[in-house]
Amino acid sequence: MSNETLFFLCGGVLAVSAVTVSFVGLKRKNFPGRALPLIIAWFVIFVGGATTFAVLHAQDEEAAEAAELVPAGEEVEGAEHDEPKAEEEASTGTSTTLKLSADTSALAFDTTELAAKPGKVTIDFTNPSPIAHNVVIEENGKELAGFEPIAEGEETVSADLKPGTYTFLCTVPGHAQAGMEGTLTVK
Repeated sequence: MSNETLFFLCGGVLAVSAVTVSFVGLKRKNFPGRALPLIIAWFVIFVGGATTFAVLHAQDEEAAEAAELVPAGEEVEGAEHDEPKAEEEASTGTSTTLKLSADTSALAFDTTELAAKPGKVTIDFTNPSPIAHNVVIEENGKELAGFEPIAEGEETVSADLKPGTYTFLCTVPGHAQAGMEGTLTVK
């Protein structure tokens, strides 16, 4: 059964139980008597169930919505990257591969300083955390390369870079501000 179905089932049982207990309470003089612990347990179970499945259903809806938005975002980003950029035109032919990881217990990368030679620079990113992160390479606030956030996985980002100073950061809202950014020096 889906979380949505279980939410409606628990909510329905909860509503019917509340009406039934109200009518029985009005008809019987000594209600609830010895049945009080059983009635309290019954309502605790179904209030907890309805709340739990409501939260799980909301998370399912959020994940489905995000999955619908990802292809649209990739199409837009792909169209932007089809045009040749001046920064990418001159490559020296050298290639540098750098390793970068997300911290498992904080919003941080394992380093805030990376260095590479001019040419193709690749960052192999590992995210062992269940919190989604990404890596974007920027120059003066302009995105040069990046990928969508991932959780508990690995991804690679590459860019053809001239000598200079670049920024690498996580673009998930609030993560760069919390410390998930650093300097990539190309020389």
